[in-house]
Formats: sequence, structure tokens, C-alpha cells
Amino acid sequence: MRSHKKNWYNYYLLVIFLFLMTGCNFLEEKVYTEYDPNEFLKDQSGVDALLTGAYARSRIIGYASRNYTYLMNEFTTDIAFETGGGLERDAKPYINFTWAVNDGFLNSFWDQMYQAVASANTVLTVADGLSGISEGQVNRIKGEARFIRAASYYFLYNIFGATPIIDIPKDATPDRIEEIGKSTPRADREVFVKYMVDDLTFAAEYLPVDENPIGRASKGAALGILTKLYLHEKDWDNVIASAQKIIDLQYYSLHADYTKLFAVEGEGNKEYIYRAPCIAQSGFQNNYMPHAFPPNYPIQSNWVNFGAQFRTYTAFYKTFETNDLRRKLIITEYTDQSGKLIKLLEDENGNPLDNARSFKYWPDPNAVSENNGNDIVYVRYADILLSMAEALNEKTGPSIENISLINEVRLRAKASGVRTTDFSSKEELRDFILAERGREFFSEGLRREDLIRHGKFISGAVARGKDAKPHHVLFPIPQRQMEANANLVQNEGYASLN
Repeated sequence: MRSHKKNWYNYYLLVIFLFLMTGCNFLEEKVYTEYDPNEFLKDQSGVDALLTGAYARSRIIGYASRNYTYLMNEFTTDIAFETGGGLERDAKPYINFTWAVNDGFLNSFWDQMYQAVASANTVLTVADGLSGISEGQVNRIKGEARFIRAASYYFLYNIFGATPIIDIPKDATPDRIEEIGKSTPRADREVFVKYMVDDLTFAAEYLPVDENPIGRASKGAALGILTKLYLHEKDWDNVIASAQKIIDLQYYSLHADYTKLFAVEGEGNKEYIYRAPCIAQSGFQNNYMPHAFPPNYPIQSNWVNFGAQFRTYTAFYKTFETNDLRRKLIITEYTDQSGKLIKLLEDENGNPLDNARSFKYWPDPNAVSENNGNDIVYVRYADILLSMAEALNEKTGPSIENISLINEVRLRAKASGVRTTDFSSKEELRDFILAERGREFFSEGLRREDLIRHGKFISGAVARGKDAKPHHVLFPIPQRQMEANANLVQNEGYASLN
């Protein structure tokens, strides 16, 4: 399994080589080697290198994952927050709903996703000129590129709402490409959603079921992002239809041991539908755990403990049943390196300390400093089951079918099963599903979108004492992007801050 990750790394080096050969074309040079870049891009190996570059740009790993998953999507919710270290200054605006239009993390995320879109578009352009390979192979290449493009737009959509759709005409000059980037307005929401649906539908048709190597786009990954998109839009019929297609693949299943699901030893599971493969090396790492270790925690010599402290709210921890295995991944006390027992959940008077620590991405025993090799998951099978249960409830209320889906997830975690008679209305079950999603997906960056969909994001923040306003369901279009493109329109509530 680890060798598959090394394959991605080797391909990435090939991308760098390809860029050095083709990226700077302002000088006329003779080709002194047997490798002609123009010919190289006409065969399978050249396109594979371009695809690998597109995958690399679309990976939300390392510090990009820290910023997107936690600062933007978890610290804005009722699950976790951050104190300490140099990160505290940057995290506070997200925790307190005071983020600025010139926030650097928002701008970096915009840039990264559009770099991935640009790379995917390049693959699609090259794919149209391929020769010597079958139509099926060409469609698979296009399916991968369209998946990367749609997934990148989906992540942008989650943060900013609809953004510009960048389509580059064939044989466009660099000046024309630059002009398009600086002048394309934001798409209408309906147009933007349809664009993603079309890309994902094409990808689901032509991609294989197998994820080989890990992290590569598959039929399930395309259907998984599609299901998430329909869930975002509250398109219940299509949530049910796309989720059922994933179930019908009979390829995915819940991993038997939830406590090992996110550990390096558990990454061969069949629950991950779309993930980023990570290795314990800078630039390819999962660096969550150094932020989660509490002070003076007895770490291994090859680990590191950051000053930044990712803390879990006591009230959230208390939503779990005592026997629920999922809460075993939340540390509530520990014996520090001096032998002192440290309590993290409550003080001696029962007052909440809001200092429990999520060890969901269990420390990689072979980590190198901050660099852990735990794969980062974006979509997994439990999400598909609970998404389908939510959609069925919105359609018909509590039923044997949606309760069965919920119990699949709960019973795997040794939580007690629920019955249709436990819920007297659609609204009661809706609230339960939201709470269950919190227990199932903590530390995975899904809480913000779930709270927004259920209409509880702003009210929950206000209840925590934050000055949250209705427009905070979206982040602002980064100021640098507004300055670069005069045709961009700022999200509501932020125009006066530009």
C-alpha cells in the first residue's frame, strides 16, 4: 500500500521534469535530447505526468488541509477551536467570525483550486490531440481530468459559493488565457452546479471502480462528490439516486474497527471513497497530530508537538454514549512527561475545560517530525449512508429504510441502535441525523456545511457568543482576486469591507 503512495511521488517528480522542459517557452532553443516535449505530450506517459500534476495541485494536504479542514470548516462550529502558538492569531478570526476580505488563507485556497482547474483543463486539451490509444482510454483520461476539475470547483463552492467557470478555447495564446482569467465573472449558481454535475456524471461513466493507485479518481469518487453536491443543494431525489449507485457497486463497506479507520494501519480499508494519499515527507504529509497533542504529552522521539493546540469542546464530547467507540479517539486525560495526570474534559468542580483532544488521525508510528503518513479522507462510505438517510427522511419522514442506514453507522461504533418509534416527526429525526453526523465526522471538516444545510450554523455561533451574521454562511471572495478581476462581484455582506 505504501508503494502506491511512492508511485505518486515518482510521478510528481516527472511532472517537475516536464515543467522544466515545457513551462518556459519564451526562448527558442534546439532540442538536444531524444525527448521532444511536443511529442511527449501526445502519448500516454506525457498525459499521465500532466494528470499527476493536476492531482498534486488538487490535494488538500499539509497546511492547506489545516487551513481548509480546521480553520474554515471546524473551528467555525460547535466541535473544536484553537489556542496557542503562532497559529492563534490566524485562527481567532475564524473562531470569532471576524475574518477579513484580505485573509491570506482564503486567497491561497482560491489560488490552489484554480491551479488544479487549470491543470485539469490542460489535460483535457491535450487529450483531444492524443493518437494511438483507444477511445476508452481517452475517455478515462478525460474522466479523471473532469473529476479533478469538478472536485476543485466543489471545494470552492463550499467556501465561496459559485465562482468563475474558466474554459480555455483550443489553441488560446498565453495572452488570451491571461485575459480570460482576469475577466471571467462569477457563474450563476444554477449554471455552476450544472457544470459540476455534468463533469461528475461523465467521470462516473468512464472511470473504473477500482481505486488504483490509492487516491486516483474512480467511479465511486465521482459519485461520492456528486452525492455531496446534491446534498448541498438539498436535491433529495438525486441524493438518493446517486447514493444508491454507490451502494450498488458493492465495492465499499464500513471498516470494522472505527478506532483504526484513520490510522496508517487502517488505510487499506474499503470505506474511503475519495482521499489524498499521504506519506511522512514534507509536501506530501498529514500534519494534523502535532496540532492536537496537549502540552508535555509523552510523544515518541520522531514526533513533534506544536504550540498550536486544537481543542475539542466538552459539550460536544458529552453527546456520545458511554459505549460509543468513536469517543475513544478523543483524549480526555493523560499522564504528562513528569508523571502528572492532566484532566482535559472538566475541572474538579465539573466545569467544562473545553480542552479534550481529537486523536482521530492516530499518530503515525513512523512519522518524521510533523510529517505523518495518514491518508486524508474527503468522502467515505459512512457519509453516503447518512446522506441517503437524511434525504429519505426529508422525503418521507422516519422509516425502516432510513433508520436501518443510521443503525449501520451507529452499530459499527457500538452505539445503541435507534427505532422509528423513537422519532415522532421528520424534524426530530432531522435533528438526530445532524447530531449523528457530528459524532461520526468530527475532525473531518464536514461540520460547517452540515450546520449550514440544517440552518443552524449562524444561530449556533451566536449561542456560543460569536457575532455571526447571516452572510457568514459564505466567506468573502479574496480581495486580491477582486483586484485582479474587475468583473467579480463580492459576496453579500462583504462589499463594504473592500
